[in-house]
Amino acid sequence: MRVVPLTDSKIKAFKPRGKPYKVADGGGLYLHMSVAGSKIWKVRYKFRDKTTTISLGKYPVVSLKDARVLRIDVFKKIENGINPKNKVSKNKELATFEKLCSKYFTHRSDLGKEYVKDSKALLANHFYGVMGEIELNNIEAIQIIECIEFMNKKGLSEAIRKAGSMLDRIFKFGTTMQMIQYNPMRDIDMSILIRPYKKKNFVHITDEKEFKELLLDIEEYYGNFITKTALRFMPYVFVRPQNIRAAEWVEFDFDNKLWSIPKEKMKTQRDHIVPLTDSMINILDEMRGNGSKWVFPSPQSPFRMMSENTLNMGLKRLGYKDKMTSHGFRHTASTMLNEYSHIHGIGRDMIEVQMAHTIGGVEGVYNKATYLTKRRSLMQFWSDFLDDLKA
Repeated sequence: MRVVPLTDSKIKAFKPRGKPYKVADGGGLYLHMSVAGSKIWKVRYKFRDKTTTISLGKYPVVSLKDARVLRIDVFKKIENGINPKNKVSKNKELATFEKLCSKYFTHRSDLGKEYVKDSKALLANHFYGVMGEIELNNIEAIQIIECIEFMNKKGLSEAIRKAGSMLDRIFKFGTTMQMIQYNPMRDIDMSILIRPYKKKNFVHITDEKEFKELLLDIEEYYGNFITKTALRFMPYVFVRPQNIRAAEWVEFDFDNKLWSIPKEKMKTQRDHIVPLTDSMINILDEMRGNGSKWVFPSPQSPFRMMSENTLNMGLKRLGYKDKMTSHGFRHTASTMLNEYSHIHGIGRDMIEVQMAHTIGGVEGVYNKATYLTKRRSLMQFWSDFLDDLKA
């Protein structure tokens, strides 16, 4: 249902109803009306797979205009990996977790450069966003556990083990140097938190007739235009859903028909190239001028990346729940490209390279330029194959 934005006259007209209620302004922002008649601005958002709300202040102290600006700030923090609920230190002289880590690695001159580099990356990727700028004595075990639980969902058991022992050493250094009153790791049993990773089996379609129906259904998708266009693009490139959501315009070289995904966005931690065809570029052209750095931004705001559930929800609306997932396009492409290898003449190893899988022989000698011609041929075959199915 379409949300009608609020106005000051509407807000002033709202009266108590005997029980709390809320009125939406759009983009997660809403006004919470208390029984007593207080009007509190709140924003509903998702951070690390958890949906929560944050209060922005009371109306009219916080005006409608101010609330909308604060809403944008909330989602900018999320985009940068920062939980908006974290109370950061306003006094730049106070010690924060990030400053403690910096001092620890400076003190540990005995550590190897590569080890320090990897350790800093682990902390930056999984801990700084949640507690990096929090004053040290405000850090609690629950914040560390939150970070570890999020790592568990990604199956990073080995990284969790390294993080646990490293955090313990860093906080012990902090207590020794009297930067922090106590070590919050002492209240955490890491053996309970570390869980073995269970690989997901993503449902997917391998029957050609069913796949054709899916492609045609996507063309008739009745929902949001951005979601529809992303779903149209996905089958052609068969990258991971995260790469679709995180795709930025700066990664595309339309003159040379290449999409270069930086290693920081890849599961394999290697740069990845996707050769583009005319059909792919025609789809991308429909998103040009969207006012965002993202190719497929959130339908709610051009300043936000598309949420993790958007594409799967789109497939669910099309009636493909338990039949197809956004990740399933990779399995479908792999299956069909291998089945038709006698037609396109490209071997299994090249298909695996284009899917950015880590494989022994080819991965060891992998050179982007060497295999680009074969990969262009593979992607053109697949693009023509999809076009023919939809024709």
